[in-house]
Amino acid sequence: MTAFTVQQLAELVAGEVEGDASRKVEGVASVDRAGPTDLTFVVDERYAQRLGPRSVGACLVAPGMRLEANGTSYIRVESPELAFSKLLGVFHPEHRPPSGVHPTAIVGRGSRIGAGASIGPYVTIGDDTVIGDGTLVGPHTHIDDDVVIGNDCRIGPGCTILHDTSVGDRVRIYTGVRLGVDGFGYTPGADGLTRIPQVGRCIVHDDVEIGANCTVDRGALGDTVIGQGTKIDNLVHVGHNVVVGDNCIIVAQVGIAGSVDIGAGTHMGGQVGVAGHLTIGAGARIGGQAGVFGDVPAGETYSGYPARPHRESLRASALTLRLPELFRRLLRLERRLEGDGE
Repeated sequence: MTAFTVQQLAELVAGEVEGDASRKVEGVASVDRAGPTDLTFVVDERYAQRLGPRSVGACLVAPGMRLEANGTSYIRVESPELAFSKLLGVFHPEHRPPSGVHPTAIVGRGSRIGAGASIGPYVTIGDDTVIGDGTLVGPHTHIDDDVVIGNDCRIGPGCTILHDTSVGDRVRIYTGVRLGVDGFGYTPGADGLTRIPQVGRCIVHDDVEIGANCTVDRGALGDTVIGQGTKIDNLVHVGHNVVVGDNCIIVAQVGIAGSVDIGAGTHMGGQVGVAGHLTIGAGARIGGQAGVFGDVPAGETYSGYPARPHRESLRASALTLRLPELFRRLLRLERRLEGDGE
C-alpha cells in the first residue's frame, strides 16, 4: 500500500497541519481502531476523547476543536467527515476495468461507444444508443435501443436500461437496477383490465446514484425524472411520471406511486410509502415507515401512519402506548358506576 506524509494528505483536502507534517500514513481506520500509521477523523471534542493517550498517524479535526497533545499529527479542515471521505479514495482507489468492448458483448447498429468506455462481458446494447466517454458498463447488463448515457458513468452488473431512457454524466447505477420499465397502468372494461401503454421517457440527470435492485418506471405520457445530485438507496420503487427534484435522499425500500412531485432537497427515511398524485415540498423530511396520503408542505418534517407533522405524530404515538392503561382505568370506572347504580 502506498504511504503518504501528513503534509501530502493535508494538501489534498486544503487542510492545515498541527504536529509532525512528515509523519507517514499508510491506511485509514475508525477513531476507535486507528493506530500509529492510520488516518482517522473526529467530528467533535467528545469523539476526540476516544483517542485518549494513543498517538495515531493523522487525525482530521475541525478548526476550533481543542485537542490533547498526545503525539498525533492533526489536520484542521472545515469538514473532517467530508475530507475523510475524499481521502478514503486515495488509499482505496476504485477498480477500473480496461477500456474497450469485451469480445462477448453485442453492440447494435448505429450505436456509439465513447472514448475510454468499458463494455463488460455479455453486455447487450441495442440500436442507435450512445454510451459516453469513460463510462463503465458491468457484465450481463442490457441497454436497449435509443438510450443515451452520458460521460463517466458506472453501471453495475445485471442492469436493464430500456428504450428512450436518458442518463446524464457521472451517474452511478448499481447492480440489478431497472430503468424505463412500464409503469403500473390499467383501465377496467367489460373484458377485464386493459393495459395502458406507457409512452413517456425515463430521465436521470447528472450526478445521480441509484442503489441496487431499484426500479424507476418510464412515464405514462410525460416523463419520469430524477433530479441532479439525488441519491437513491437500494430497493426503491419510483412510479411513472414521478418527478424527483435535485439533491434528494431516498432511503431503502421507499415506494413512490405515480405522478408524485418531490421538491429539491427532500429526505425520505426507509420504507416510506407515498400515494399517487401528491406534492412534497422542497426540503421536506419524511420519517421512516411513514405513510404519506396527502401533500407535505415545503420544509416540514412529517412522520407516522398516516403521515402528519412530526410533533403531532409523536403525541399520537405516546397516547397509543398509553391505551392499555387508559382502557384498564375505563373498565374500573365503569364497574364503579355500575356499583353506584345498584
